[in-house]
Amino acid sequence: MALVTRSLYSFLGVHSFLIGMFPFYIPVYLYQIGFSLAQICSFIAVTGFGFCISLYLWDRISKRFSLRYLILLSFLSEFILLSLFFLEKDMIFILIIGFFNGVFNCNFWMVQRLLFIDTITPQNSGKKFGNFQIFVLLVLKAGILAGGVILEKSGFLSVYIFSAGIVGMAALFFWQRGIELTLDTTVISASPLNLRSVTGYKDQFNSRVIFAVDGIFLYLESYFWVISLFLIVRQSYWKLGLLVIFLMVLFGAIFVFIKNSIDRLSGNRMYTAAVFLYSLSWILRGMLSDRLNTFLPRYSDLPLINDFLI
Repeated sequence: MALVTRSLYSFLGVHSFLIGMFPFYIPVYLYQIGFSLAQICSFIAVTGFGFCISLYLWDRISKRFSLRYLILLSFLSEFILLSLFFLEKDMIFILIIGFFNGVFNCNFWMVQRLLFIDTITPQNSGKKFGNFQIFVLLVLKAGILAGGVILEKSGFLSVYIFSAGIVGMAALFFWQRGIELTLDTTVISASPLNLRSVTGYKDQFNSRVIFAVDGIFLYLESYFWVISLFLIVRQSYWKLGLLVIFLMVLFGAIFVFIKNSIDRLSGNRMYTAAVFLYSLSWILRGMLSDRLNTFLPRYSDLPLINDFLI
């Protein structure tokens, strides 16, 4: 388990930093180079399609290849995604990078979950989750700050070269270490998912309905909030990075507060509290949108700002 834990943190550390360097900035980068809100929505939609297609294939590939190859595939998919930004900037470009953004996200999240599951027990899952979330927040914010400064001062090419170097070193590192890593036997032995089993899935928690409803809100807040903040800081990458870091420090404080007690709390109470706080967040967003010109009058001339503040 110690090897898997070290591998989890190494994997998360490298990918979180790389995500902060540029994938985090993709929506604002697209907006700044002239793509419309409708085109960015298309990018988000195609990302979801690419994720689903990749998940279908990943579910079958994972039974044939070792964890080492799956980790390398996650880095390869991220490198391809970055490289595609050198293509001509038109609608076909949006569709291609959207699809590969979904492919990368699928590979990253699935490997992360496999490694995480191998490090927890029912008695320590909350604490472990809190610990690695704090770690991810710290590394991700470092990547966001570095990426924002480099994008502001040097442009995408410098970010690409720096990211490509990290990807190469990380791939070499996991190629050497990954030979000792194996997939959980339950993952290997489980039969591949099919469309009927996914659409017909039911459990005692009504998970299918909950995820269907939550998916709508995740779409509304996924990329648009980043563009909102980008407009508020007058389209400055490094200022956006600083603002996001400030906001995420608050999230880190919350994780520190609850991570050691979450396993002892009632699951129903935690779920109720989460739904209440999530609902409250949407109410506050509505209030912010209505009063934007009162609080920040100097930004009132920015295009589409009220559309992005959701």
